[in-house]
Amino acid sequence: MIKQLPTKHLQRLLNNECDVILYQEGLSEEGEPLTSLNLKKQKCRFVEKTKVVISSDGKKVELIGKVILLGDIALKIKKISGGKVKINEIEYEIYQASRPRNPDGTVFMTVLELM
Repeated sequence: MIKQLPTKHLQRLLNNECDVILYQEGLSEEGEPLTSLNLKKQKCRFVEKTKVVISSDGKKVELIGKVILLGDIALKIKKISGGKVKINEIEYEIYQASRPRNPDGTVFMTVLELM
C-alpha cells in the first residue's frame, strides 16, 4: 500500500520566500495579462538548474530552475498557463507547471518551471 508522505518532513526544505503571480487566459483593455492569483511571501524551495528545451513551436527555451510549493496554490484554476515568480529580488517567468497528486487524489505540491 502506498502511503502519503507527511508534509512536516518537507517543511524544513522550504528555505526561500517567493511572490507568485498567475495569469488567466485573455488580455485586459490595455493589452496586459489578467491576474488570477497574487501570492506574497510564500515559503518555497528554489532549485537552480539550467536546462535547454525545444518548445512545441520549435523555439529554443532555456529553463533557469524550478520552484516547489507544498499543496495546491491555485485551487480554482484548472490549468496554470503562465505568470511570474519573484525570488531574491529577481523576477522569473513561468514556463510550465505541474501538480503531482497523492494516492487519495489530493495535490501534494505545485512545481513551477521557470525561464
